[in-house]
Amino acid sequence: MPKRLNVAKAVVVLGVTAMTVMTTGVAHAATSSMNVYHAAGNVAGMVWFNSGTSNMAKGRNSFTVRDGLCDDGWTVYAQYKKSSWNNPLVSWKYTNGVSCNGGTRELSVSISGDVSRQQFIWRGCKQSENDLKVECENYISDYLD
Repeated sequence: MPKRLNVAKAVVVLGVTAMTVMTTGVAHAATSSMNVYHAAGNVAGMVWFNSGTSNMAKGRNSFTVRDGLCDDGWTVYAQYKKSSWNNPLVSWKYTNGVSCNGGTRELSVSISGDVSRQQFIWRGCKQSENDLKVECENYISDYLD
């Protein structure tokens, strides 16, 4: 019985330590990314999030959005929600979109300057240039630093 109690204590200590690191350390990854797919499975574009100062050439807490398939009729962008992301009253925000069909193939935009750590969610999306239909990938949870 004492061995089980020691194991339980170790698990609690490990959990508290991990939680402390998560709330006080740097973001899980300096840069996270996702592909935005067409229904057929090919890549329509890519979206990267550069947490904190991980890529100051792109800007602090910035998104980089790239059109991966020119002349496909879709504009690629990022959708994100910060500041109480789980509150339905907080509105979604969007980066500008990119389409190499007569436009810019890649853009970077900073969504926040130097802030206290805060969690937010984001995802890559695409919008049809013909009928404005929107399709998005699953959300990623990340940190602004």
